Amino acid sequence: MKGDVVEDVFETITRFRRHKFAFTTHIQKMYRQIFVEASQRDLQRILWKVGPEEEIVTYGMSNAPFLAIRTLQQLAQDEKTRFPLASEALLNDTYMDDIVSGAPDTETAHRLQSELQDALQSCRMVLHKWSSNSPELLNTSLWSDVEHSFSAEFDLSVKTLGISWKLLQDCFVFEVSILSKSLFTKREVLSVIARLYDPLGFLGPVLTRAKVLLQRLWQQKLD
Repeated sequence: MKGDVVEDVFETITRFRRHKFAFTTHIQKMYRQIFVEASQRDLQRILWKVGPEEEIVTYGMSNAPFLAIRTLQQLAQDEKTRFPLASEALLNDTYMDDIVSGAPDTETAHRLQSELQDALQSCRMVLHKWSSNSPELLNTSLWSDVEHSFSAEFDLSVKTLGISWKLLQDCFVFEVSILSKSLFTKREVLSVIARLYDPLGFLGPVLTRAKVLLQRLWQQKLD
């Protein structure tokens, strides 16, 4: 199962890097938008409710990711004729509730953004937290809920499927934070190595050296 997840992330990010004009967006509260068949609702044991007049919805179910993704796939099939670009993105450029996609030109990218918004609104899903490597795809009146503004003077970066994406330079970056102290345990060394999430293998040479270091610590029987 874990291997399948890493492979899915690898494929999604690889496709994402092919786009000259790339963008990411997030489906707001996706799990909570999926209704369960009425006859099955009494079988749900974890419930969530805003107020006495609101409908009861399920929350925290283990099968929620599957149901949500399956719903998106069905939406892509149902709306393929009306929204061909959005349908393809929902099937191929979506991982859980994150959409990472793009296009070779701004016109197609704008059309894709509009199709995604309209297709998901047809089932009452809302897209928010837009990010892009292109100011043309964000600095427009169409999108009010963006992750950042290109008017900012600092170097922008956002998380994309667990990896930091530096927008203006359009590249992935990795940051390591290590406490300044005189003594470390092997557990702490392993913790630093494990925090480097790298599904595409960019850090292979670096992680190999780190793992060799940890191996030597064990061989020397250091605490």
